[in-house]
Amino acid sequence: MKQQIKELIVMNEKQCASYMEMNGEKVFSFLMNNIGALDSELRDDMVYRLFVKLIMGNHFTREQLIEAITANAGDQYLFASIGEEGTDSVFLRSFSALWLAGLFYADRQQPFLNAELTEPLMERCITYLAKEKDVRGYVDQKGWAHSVAHGADMMESIVLHPQCPKRFVPTILNSIESCFYKGTVYSDDEDERLVAILMAIMKQQYPEEVLMEWVEQIFERLDRRYNGKGYDKDYFNARTNILQFMKTYYFALKKQLIGHQLQNTLSYFIQKKQNI
Repeated sequence: MKQQIKELIVMNEKQCASYMEMNGEKVFSFLMNNIGALDSELRDDMVYRLFVKLIMGNHFTREQLIEAITANAGDQYLFASIGEEGTDSVFLRSFSALWLAGLFYADRQQPFLNAELTEPLMERCITYLAKEKDVRGYVDQKGWAHSVAHGADMMESIVLHPQCPKRFVPTILNSIESCFYKGTVYSDDEDERLVAILMAIMKQQYPEEVLMEWVEQIFERLDRRYNGKGYDKDYFNARTNILQFMKTYYFALKKQLIGHQLQNTLSYFIQKKQNI
């Protein structure tokens, strides 16, 4: 099947459509069974690459899209062995999140989900980042796990979906904040992917004042969290993550010439925390 997948990746759209008409179920089944494959070439360069090609070319059936999004949001994919650290299960969870980012994007472009299904799926998915414990970036011999980045891509895609209600934003903000306290300092551009969620929220006309208050509360909670423990390693890991995130957020706003009051709030707290 691997050879057929390689050939399908390089087919033109007409050839691809003809092949999927004859072999679509077989291809779909192979992709679903290998989302979290431990072979990085199979997982990244074949399965995910072909998924993107097929979804962008509208080569999946509506039934396949519904099956893919409901399965990927479930306990056997996005939440498979959730809570484990340092195990191979992270690849399935992380790449399920990446698939979900594409699937929610596809539903924005050409809806395939029923309205009664959309919100429950979103509500389930936005809890993923808070529950994920394995936040490794690149794993030797197995490639990118990158659960925080892929989870952020999924969240951004959900926020940009027209059916995403504003009442989900507090849960999304809490999920972002949870990423600062995973016991490590991020080094693989996780901050940029998380900030993309905030930029998407602002595109949905979410009140700037609420985001300003959220920023202030993050710094307050950081200090309260470690008030009794002193400035230990956990504190400095979280502080580094928060400062890097806030700086990235500040410059993203500045680049797009939006959120001027929010920029001022970010600048104030960044400078205050850096002077400690």
